[in-house]
Amino acid sequence: MLLNGKWTAEWHPVQAKDEKGGFVRQTSSFRNWVTPDGSAGPTGAGGFAAEAGRYHLYVALICPWASRTLIGRKLKKLDDVISLSVVEPALTDQGWRFGDYPGSDRDELNRATYVHEIYTRADPAFTGRATVPVLWDKQRGTIVSNESADILRMLNGGFGALADETVDLYPAHLRDAIDALNARIYPSLNNGVYRAGFGTTQVAYEEAVADVFAMLDELE
Repeated sequence: MLLNGKWTAEWHPVQAKDEKGGFVRQTSSFRNWVTPDGSAGPTGAGGFAAEAGRYHLYVALICPWASRTLIGRKLKKLDDVISLSVVEPALTDQGWRFGDYPGSDRDELNRATYVHEIYTRADPAFTGRATVPVLWDKQRGTIVSNESADILRMLNGGFGALADETVDLYPAHLRDAIDALNARIYPSLNNGVYRAGFGTTQVAYEEAVADVFAMLDELE
């Protein structure tokens, strides 16, 4: 991870643990929003107006959080509006790496070798893990957001007429129900599989597994 902008240790999936040895996910650090007129979104600062060619998306195909932003980009027909870089599918001792593996890219935009270099370009004193997806602002040379849920909502509503407005992934009349279900799906299933896979004690693992299968049963 990065500590005050310096790479300090080999990458490890367990970011933090609770008192039971359960996996605790790092909170996303960059929470700005692209909006049609550049006004501030629900979090962060303003100044990120929707413009074709201004934004770039960094993703890993093996990451489900990044994959949902790719799905949103495709459904909203933003392929020609937001450029894209794909990292290699294997984590290195410095995390996500750009390269020549089939389907992955070199970082032609920022000339980075590792995703953590994107983070320190945005914040030279950044402390934390360098995760994907990352939505990058080419104009300001910084990260707009590294929170996949926020990026997905930006792709849906933040790009205005630049996107396919006949597709609405977050309809106003369903938002309360979507938010309520998401509030339960996220800890039990979306993050639950990580809590199971990265649990460091049997107790933490069993609690997470129970949550995962209970939510799967409910959804079924």
